[in-house]
Amino acid sequence: MGDDRGRRDGVRVDGPSAEGASVDGAATGDLLERAAELAGLSQALAAACRGAGSLVVVEGPAGIGKSRLLSAAGEVADGLGMTVCRARGIELERGAPFGVASELFAPALIAASGEERSRLLAGHAALATSLFDPAAPGQADPSALVRGLYWLTGNLASGARTGDAGAKGLLIEVDDAQWADQSSLGFLAFLAARLGELPVVLAVAVRGGEEPTDRAVLDWLRDRPGRVLKPRPLSAGAVDRMVAAGLPGAEPEFTHACAEVSGGNPFLAWELVRALGDDGIPPVAGSVSRVRRLVPDSVLHSVLVRLARLGEPARRLAESVAVLADGTPLRRARLLAGLDPLTAEAAADMLAEAHILGPGEPLRFAHPLIANAVYADLAAYARARAHRRAADILEADAAPVGAVAAHLLLTRPDGDRRTVSILRSAAGQAMGRGDPDAAAHLLARALEEPPEPAGRAALLLDLADAEMQCGQPAAAEHIDEALALLGESADRTRGLTALGRLRFTLGEHRAGAEAMDQALSRLAPDDPAMAPLLADYLTLTTFRAPLHPLAEQRLRPVVAAARQGRPPEHPALLAHLVLRLAFAAEPASRLRPLAERATAADPLIDPATHGILMGMVVQALCCVDELDSAERLCDAALAAAGRCGSLLGYSMACYSRAIGRYHRGDLVDALADLDQAMVASREGWTAGDPWNAALQVHAQLERGDLAAARDALALTAAEPDSMDQAITLSARARLALADGRPAEALADAREAGRVLSSGFGIDHPGFVPWRRVAVLAADAAGRPEQAHALASEMVERARWTGTARALGLALRTQAAISPGEQRLPLLAEAVDVLRQSPSALQRAHALVELGAAHRRAGRRSAAQPPLREGLQLSDGMGAVPLVQRARQELLATGARPRRAAHTGPDALTPTERRVAELAAENMTNSQIAQALFVTTKTIQTHLGHAYRKLGIDSRRDLPAALARR
Repeated sequence: MGDDRGRRDGVRVDGPSAEGASVDGAATGDLLERAAELAGLSQALAAACRGAGSLVVVEGPAGIGKSRLLSAAGEVADGLGMTVCRARGIELERGAPFGVASELFAPALIAASGEERSRLLAGHAALATSLFDPAAPGQADPSALVRGLYWLTGNLASGARTGDAGAKGLLIEVDDAQWADQSSLGFLAFLAARLGELPVVLAVAVRGGEEPTDRAVLDWLRDRPGRVLKPRPLSAGAVDRMVAAGLPGAEPEFTHACAEVSGGNPFLAWELVRALGDDGIPPVAGSVSRVRRLVPDSVLHSVLVRLARLGEPARRLAESVAVLADGTPLRRARLLAGLDPLTAEAAADMLAEAHILGPGEPLRFAHPLIANAVYADLAAYARARAHRRAADILEADAAPVGAVAAHLLLTRPDGDRRTVSILRSAAGQAMGRGDPDAAAHLLARALEEPPEPAGRAALLLDLADAEMQCGQPAAAEHIDEALALLGESADRTRGLTALGRLRFTLGEHRAGAEAMDQALSRLAPDDPAMAPLLADYLTLTTFRAPLHPLAEQRLRPVVAAARQGRPPEHPALLAHLVLRLAFAAEPASRLRPLAERATAADPLIDPATHGILMGMVVQALCCVDELDSAERLCDAALAAAGRCGSLLGYSMACYSRAIGRYHRGDLVDALADLDQAMVASREGWTAGDPWNAALQVHAQLERGDLAAARDALALTAAEPDSMDQAITLSARARLALADGRPAEALADAREAGRVLSSGFGIDHPGFVPWRRVAVLAADAAGRPEQAHALASEMVERARWTGTARALGLALRTQAAISPGEQRLPLLAEAVDVLRQSPSALQRAHALVELGAAHRRAGRRSAAQPPLREGLQLSDGMGAVPLVQRARQELLATGARPRRAAHTGPDALTPTERRVAELAAENMTNSQIAQALFVTTKTIQTHLGHAYRKLGIDSRRDLPAALARR
């Protein structure tokens, strides 16, 4: 491929100097007047060999030498021992999802042995397997393919191939990136944002003057830190030397005219020389007027003249290659051209000798401009017929459906059922790979074919679904047309469902709910479509206060049936049921088996919800203090998210696991989970930020880090009257109380309770214990009657739930505002209750408060046992304020407690400790990075900090260092 590229731009000349060799690029030598560009590329490649990757964008008009610069970069990379992956965007194939990405990596995987292939696709790189193996299952989360390609890039860059341990990095070349497909451009953007952490150079060539597949991505790439190379036209002197090399003895006036006509464009200059030579025009001053009559278009037309001189078989073969696009096998091209093998081979050789095609197979044009000229010369109807024949040939060869569909897109509508079927199949594949734009384009063309009348409505709904996902406004009219065609048929339900989802997407939540209500009303209770549709409806309405009553109404029969021993079978409905029953104070013994049934088949329950349903089950389990069951579910969900590469599922599982760990008092692990949960937010998925930030506030306050708590709360905002707002207000209230602002704390806590109660019908102290802060704030603000009333309510609600953690917290709260003689029995009961709970954080608080109450009552000997136990628990948790209080109380009793550690493992941040623990388990940096959905360089940074704080030099010392206290 490198040799073929060397012939595209014709910017080499013969001679022994630093700018020497043949014009057509067949020999070696340096590029003319491209020293600066070559230096920039060479510097980037050298830096990659040292581990610092970068982006290089080569931009300019067609023929300026972009392809040749990429080829030269490949030669330099080869000399440095780097791996080189190449691909080129082709206008015909810009609708094929991940087409360019597949072309980049397929050759390396095809050439690899079984063991090599396994190593290249190890870890998260396996998520990209379906791009290269049609038999491999696709990914439910389309973004998983992008991450799979990123890790495949890393494996190639690190020389993860047998016998290639000395590989020094990777060069990725993408020529004509303006025609790359949307999905591949998304991968390139993802990779470009992380190049500083890989020994990779991403070199992207972009042709100016063309309408790109995605202008925003290309503009973003240009604006990234890196190099943007814009080769300038050759000087008159450089063109003089090109002309002299092609037409020996050319006179100065003649060569200057060639420079003027070509505009210094290397490709046009050489084609001009070739055309003048073919026409026998002498390179003398007297021919200048004939040269100046030529213009770039006529120079390109000379290619067609040269092609015509080669005879009919050569012309037909060249036209077939133009239709099939570069990289086509000779067999397909000759079948399309209607040539026998021997004639086709002879024609291919002639085209190569004439510098129209490159030599060898697969067939490629010597330059994209030549391909454009040949393709544009085909009459419109002949071109459309050729594409339909090409589709037939590819389909007979069992080519990927996307490749077949790419040709059908360029045919004229003809009412062909097979065309509709192939386009729909390709659209389904595009949707599965995360490219709804391509799917919408394919389905719109299928609609033009057109389909049979009976299938038109279904096609319209498919098209609307794709358009909704990529934000195209035409979705509404396509749904309306489908509904009109469906009338009152059974399929109308699907149309109403699509309309409902569209309305929700547009923010018209009430209208969306009404459409989905109509769809649900059309279904019988035992209809198989009822359960999944009802689950979707509940997911869309449950957490929106204005629509919550509608969700409750729809869920009520499900709850009633479950209480009669007939729970639903559908996992998503079970998830909604479990959460509703938890808020209704159903005992854990009833909730646990329902939660297990909901998550038995898939801990993520429904990949399409990205872990939201799993998170609901975990919230329910934590409400009723079933922390062991919740953690087991989260661990299973994390493993499932890792297998399928679901970033959102992984983030949700991390957040969910942090809830139980917080209640246990595993504050370091909880904060590490919350940090990992923010991975999705850093990539633009911010819906979970209010929940994550609120839990960070609570955890940081327990650790005594008010600054970190303030920072966490400042990162998020929530919509009014949303459940997010209640969660945020509760955390803000607790922070205000810690900051000595009781009036603000009281107002925020009561507002949190109002939103939960009036908006969502939730008043469960195991979910958001807002009354705790309200009681303490009212007391601190001098409102004792209000404080006592709220405390009594809190105890009453906690006894109603029957949950140990909720009751222990309520008793502690009532004790905090009670007279001294009343505190001891309340706190003693709290400790007894909390000994039945896995929520060790609350138990630690209750023990310290009980010990303090004994000490104030003059019972020093009775005070010491709970204080020592509370100190031991809180010290292991890193709950610094509680540790300090326990130590002070013990000192006041005459005891001498040990001091807390401030160095060694306790000095590590939560995430540093998490990384160090995984490294101590002999996981490599790459394995840790993939497990935590971050980059290898991030892991290196965390380990470096951990080594310094632990006073060690390598990971072999980690197990012992982490065990020290």
